[in-house]
Amino acid sequence: MGELDPTWMDEAAVRAIWYNQGENVNVKMIRDKFQNSPAGYCFVEFTSATAAAKALALNGQLIPNSNRLFKLNWASGGGMNDRRDDRGPEFSIFVGDLGPETNEFVLLNIFQSRYPSCKSAKIMTDAQTGHSRGYGFVRFSDEAEQQDALSEMQGVYCGNRPMRINSATPKNRNPGLAAGGGLMPMAYSMGGGYYGAPQTLNQFTDPNNTTVFVGGLSSFVTEDELRSFFQGFGEITYVKIPPGKGCGFVQFVQRHAAEAAINQMQGYPIGSSRVRLSWGRSQSNSGPPGTPYRQSAPPPVYSSMGLPPQHHYSAFAPMNTHAAHMHPTPIQSGLPGQIQVPSDPMDPQGVTRLNELYTNMRDGRYDRLDADGRPLHSVFAQ
Repeated sequence: MGELDPTWMDEAAVRAIWYNQGENVNVKMIRDKFQNSPAGYCFVEFTSATAAAKALALNGQLIPNSNRLFKLNWASGGGMNDRRDDRGPEFSIFVGDLGPETNEFVLLNIFQSRYPSCKSAKIMTDAQTGHSRGYGFVRFSDEAEQQDALSEMQGVYCGNRPMRINSATPKNRNPGLAAGGGLMPMAYSMGGGYYGAPQTLNQFTDPNNTTVFVGGLSSFVTEDELRSFFQGFGEITYVKIPPGKGCGFVQFVQRHAAEAAINQMQGYPIGSSRVRLSWGRSQSNSGPPGTPYRQSAPPPVYSSMGLPPQHHYSAFAPMNTHAAHMHPTPIQSGLPGQIQVPSDPMDPQGVTRLNELYTNMRDGRYDRLDADGRPLHSVFAQ
């Protein structure tokens, strides 16, 4: 349990919080060994694995009678001795394509109902927003059941989405630390204990991918119309409908906006048909079949600042919404396509224009999405 307020959240306060939730727990508060001050996190031991999994469903919710949020995660080892008898080896699987509504309690139950050796479930979350990244890990004590789950649970629905199952590779553990006991590094304990297998990185598992594929799209739907259906979920980078493909692409600035769109717009009627949604490939990952997938760059923190707003209620929209789209007069000489901008570097109109030129250049590259998979070629106006 992390991000504790050191001014009042001591062991007694944490026990009281869980007592009010109907749980009788043991608490181990961690202190900085150099300054002997609270480290801001603790380990909470529940009476059963089921109770702990149920408690994890509160992650991200407001702690009653406070302004703090529950910050919860599975602990591997931790500051308290694990009193379970099943201290044997663990076998994990990777679970992808999870909806944002799926929590660890739901994920654990769907596997425990079929495999008695299923011990725990861990859903990876964004460190800043607390939103699910759409994938997690499930652990077993029986390797045979783990192998069965790899094949039997492929495509089984968890919530309103079919799961995508793959093997998971254990992290490289420190034998000396395991033998000596005590605390494990927080990077390990807070990370769930396992990485996904490296070969699984694709548009589905890339935590920075924000592109939504829209399939089953009517040929009469325009890009502006498609944008109107999705702009309520968050700020959009671009919308593209390749001609004659019966599909489209919507790229958001933030991943959680794309996740919400996929979850809520699945099967929604647009035009004369119901669309099917999934994660798509951004233009940076376009190319011929077999091109290796490259992880997308993380979205900017202040993505809208200085850019022409997409809608009048943007937090960074100028007072005059038309000012951001005023064009200076092009010059008649110089490089092809060169446009004169105001010489004052502090002129906000000049900054806006430069940003608009950049976005126009970037959007031009989006005209060659992975719908046709061809390499990009630069074209200059003559």
